[in-house]
Amino acid sequence: MNRTDVIVAGAGMAGLLAALAAARNGRTVKLITEGVGSLAISGGCIDLLGYVGGKAVEHPWQALDSLEAGHPYRILGRDRVHAALAAFEELTAAAGYPYTAPADGRNRRIPTIMGTLKPSWLCSPAGHAEALASARRVLVLGVEGFKDCHPAVVVRQLKRYPEMAGKEFTSAMIRLPERQRRRTLSPLDVARFLDTDAGRAWMERELTPHGGRYDVVLLPPICGTHADDGARQVLSRALACPVLEMLSIPPGVGGLRLREMLCGELARLGVTLVENATVSRAEVTNGRCTALVTTAPDAERRHEATEFILATGGVLGGGIATEPGRARERICAIPIEMPEDPEQWSTPELFAQHAITSMGVRVDAQLRPVGPDGAVLLRNVRFAGRTLGGYDFGLEKSGFGVAIATGWTAGSLA
Repeated sequence: MNRTDVIVAGAGMAGLLAALAAARNGRTVKLITEGVGSLAISGGCIDLLGYVGGKAVEHPWQALDSLEAGHPYRILGRDRVHAALAAFEELTAAAGYPYTAPADGRNRRIPTIMGTLKPSWLCSPAGHAEALASARRVLVLGVEGFKDCHPAVVVRQLKRYPEMAGKEFTSAMIRLPERQRRRTLSPLDVARFLDTDAGRAWMERELTPHGGRYDVVLLPPICGTHADDGARQVLSRALACPVLEMLSIPPGVGGLRLREMLCGELARLGVTLVENATVSRAEVTNGRCTALVTTAPDAERRHEATEFILATGGVLGGGIATEPGRARERICAIPIEMPEDPEQWSTPELFAQHAITSMGVRVDAQLRPVGPDGAVLLRNVRFAGRTLGGYDFGLEKSGFGVAIATGWTAGSLA
């Protein structure tokens, strides 16, 4: 049993950033993960704040002040949120896969394979929607065999937006080589093919006839699975215009690229990774956590440390346990305030504020858990990401922004 400075539980965005921040500060870090985390199903873009009160946000930094006092952004304060996102930009640039913010301070509106425009903040070069905004001639390409991306539908939906007025849209399909065709294809299947020389050569041949005819080309996220921009740049040269990737449903090719990059940085910093281990409980003495206990198929193990960061997700991620009339954080058994009547946990309107979607642990400015009276419950435990309460990541489109801000801050404080 090796002792370490900081133990992080959870390998989603918040957990990865917490481990990176602690390791960069010279701490010895152990990251315990049950699975691959939510990045594996995400598009890879970083939403800061897309909606407030059901209305789209144009300037997210200005909108932070309108959030309620218990929101994680308000608890951290604008300066710490900004510092965390700036650190993320610096980290991705140093790794050769730069994420950048819009120059004008407005949310980007990134196209999706459903033909919608999603408000987001940081993105890789493949998601720079500025090229679409300034384009007049737009080609939307799909791959035969994809059930979830139909270029003609994308075009029809995009034309509904006022900012798309005046653009000339064209839709087309490309066909995979016979040996690559399957009954059902996902963007991940084609992205893996484009990791190979044969795949890139095929794609270049398919796209070259379209070269020089358009100002921008929209593709599903198929430009390789690795955290580099090589495949997309090859295609951009073949088409003589920018190639952008639309956001897609899982599997999350963009998220997997980002996860690969972050995990590579963790390995470089010497972070110990404990995989396929479920944290079952915390051992607590005199208001301090002394160890996390994990359960694996072969044994139960104790992991001791000085500081602990829990980023194990919300209800869907398994970080919060619920039963009729009660909810609690699963590892430390911290009670979570909820209406006693479970019928009040949700409302009949689907796209409304639901108590169950914003439930979570209450924390102080150091991200330590507090009780109803504001007293700190555990002095050396911090929470990050979806385990926190006070915000609705889906309704606000703020999930990865909160994850980065709270994860990086927790790791820096540990």
